[in-house]
Amino acid sequence: MKNKHLIVLNELKDQLLNYPRDTLWDKYLQIIVNEQLRKIEYSDEGFEPEKLSRQQIYAKAKNIDEKSVDSQTAKNAVKTSKLELTLAAFIEDQPDCKRAFIDLGYKPIIVTSASGGGSKNKTFIWMDIEVIENEGVAQEQIDESAAVESDEELEDTEDVSSVTYERKATSDIKLSLLVRLFFKKGELKMLSVSGISLMLLLMLSALLDIFIVICSILVLLLLNDLPGFKLWQIMVFVLFIPVAYLNWRYFLMPLQSIPQHRVIKAPMFFTNINADNMDIEMYRNKDKLNIARITEFTAICPICSGVIELANGKPDQKSPLVGRCKEAPYAHVYSFDRMTMKGYFLGVPNYLADIKYEN
Repeated sequence: MKNKHLIVLNELKDQLLNYPRDTLWDKYLQIIVNEQLRKIEYSDEGFEPEKLSRQQIYAKAKNIDEKSVDSQTAKNAVKTSKLELTLAAFIEDQPDCKRAFIDLGYKPIIVTSASGGGSKNKTFIWMDIEVIENEGVAQEQIDESAAVESDEELEDTEDVSSVTYERKATSDIKLSLLVRLFFKKGELKMLSVSGISLMLLLMLSALLDIFIVICSILVLLLLNDLPGFKLWQIMVFVLFIPVAYLNWRYFLMPLQSIPQHRVIKAPMFFTNINADNMDIEMYRNKDKLNIARITEFTAICPICSGVIELANGKPDQKSPLVGRCKEAPYAHVYSFDRMTMKGYFLGVPNYLADIKYEN
């Protein structure tokens, strides 16, 4: 007879992959189920849970060293009541997922051990399965799990009208080859040799763009007087125009605006091929000199627990940069203030009121 735990947890793993949501709580669930499956697959005995501490779960989700995670930080970030609610809501929101567990007769549940109090006693979290009596009971159990919130969660309800941003350390960001040439340890002094060299390179690039556009336009205007030109040569000259525009629009223009805006999205060629998000911040050091550094500003969306990243304010916002949730970029929108590291909801006024009413 097949291991029921293996079947149910594999089904949950597949469902999480089939309906991906880039939220911190979904990452927690994926980590727990993956570690549990790994323990089951390499165990010849019956079900033996893989118990994870809050620090382990948080460290794996953030891809950092477990030893660097403070116990209080992990306790505030990984709440068992929220994990239970997220799992129940995920099953409830996906009809295929709900039907799959009803057909199996079991559903996954979050289990925790009693910490017993004291600083050295940790709370461990793992995943188990629970039998479903029949379809009616299954529907009732899932609905109740998705609707009930514990007293602990109600007391710690987060204010969905504001967010707090985090600034990622430069040492934790993968820099591209171009950045490493000019930015020493992710920072660039604007009046240094590297800074002046980069500015000269940008000026040369701008002049080259202008030269390319002028030459391409002249070729098109004098096409009848240039009988020696072949079709492919003309097409190459024509293609130079959009290339020059892209270089000007997405490379030169963002960089020239950084002294005014102080924070910009890193333009093309700055980001590493393995990185999908990067920001450039300009600040003044103790000598009042401008320094540009590579960083990343992110926050956790209080509405859906998705990742908030800086993005262009247009077309729906006036600010050059706003925080947009990756899961709902035009619904969950927040302002960005790099001095206070705070942001406030910018969406439809009645949106938050409806959420509070539903909760």
